[in-house]
Amino acid sequence: METNQNIVYGVGYILNDGGYYFVGIDASSLTHLQHDLWTTLLWEIAGFGLIGIAGGLFLSSIILKWIETTSMAARSIMQGDMSRRIPLRGTHDELDHLSESLNAMLDRNEALIVSLRQVSNDIAHDMRRPLSRMRQNLECAILEHVPADTMREQVGFAIDDLDAALEIFSSLLKLAQLESGAWNDELELLDPDQLLESVLDPYCPVMEDRGQELITKVMDACPTIMGHPVLLRQAFSNLIENAMRHTPEKTMITASIQTLDNRICVEIADNGPGIPLGAMHQVFDRFVRLDTSRTHDGNGLGLSMVKAIIQLHKGTITLSDNNPGLRCIVMLPVDIRK
Repeated sequence: METNQNIVYGVGYILNDGGYYFVGIDASSLTHLQHDLWTTLLWEIAGFGLIGIAGGLFLSSIILKWIETTSMAARSIMQGDMSRRIPLRGTHDELDHLSESLNAMLDRNEALIVSLRQVSNDIAHDMRRPLSRMRQNLECAILEHVPADTMREQVGFAIDDLDAALEIFSSLLKLAQLESGAWNDELELLDPDQLLESVLDPYCPVMEDRGQELITKVMDACPTIMGHPVLLRQAFSNLIENAMRHTPEKTMITASIQTLDNRICVEIADNGPGIPLGAMHQVFDRFVRLDTSRTHDGNGLGLSMVKAIIQLHKGTITLSDNNPGLRCIVMLPVDIRK
């Protein structure tokens, strides 16, 4: 015999006459409601779990695909394809942003490797001449029946060639230190007009002997700048020496300094033959020497050193046509600490 048992919720009281008073309500509806709530909750947990698993699998497939694409690009780069880059998905999400950052890093690395390869080739090219001359001079010095004076002369030539080779290595080392910011901690307050005057004064008699004229336009009370005095003197000296070395007699060389837009403007200009417009950016590269300068001494690192010094001081250097001649403009901030 089957019986139905229903749960009843209620409250009972014992009366004064010994009777019992009970008030109750059928709890079947509450039981069904509780059962439905638990059922719904379980289904929701299962549904959200399935959605989470599906979403996780979808996201993991996207991330794994991106990782595989990045890995393939990395393997191609390791095999020598320095132009290989990580393709963008076009979604502009975090993965695309990361890909852009990695591609920018790869661009920078490729530029550094190309620069290193070019520097290595240039070193091999420029070092061959002094080392070959040194070998020839030493071979002449050790020949039999060579007079002592001739031997000393040949050894002296070899020492000069060795000094030229050491100068190239020293310049490259200093240039690397400048580009790495190794001199940043040695900056001090400088008076730019006094600094420029101290550079120009020794060149006045030299230019007179060469038949050239130096005109200076130095303003008084220029704002002070933060800089390294030795490096800035070297930069301005290189610019003056370039103007002297690559211009003929009766050339007028002008050196001026003024304040423009809260920056110090130093200009070195001449009315000589100048350089082609297409070579004005090229001359700042390492070991670059124009055909017109091959008859002069030098290793092609002078303007590279100047550019590195100016960039160390958060400044800029530009070349332009002086009609005729060349104009070099150096802009330095009044206070690079701001």
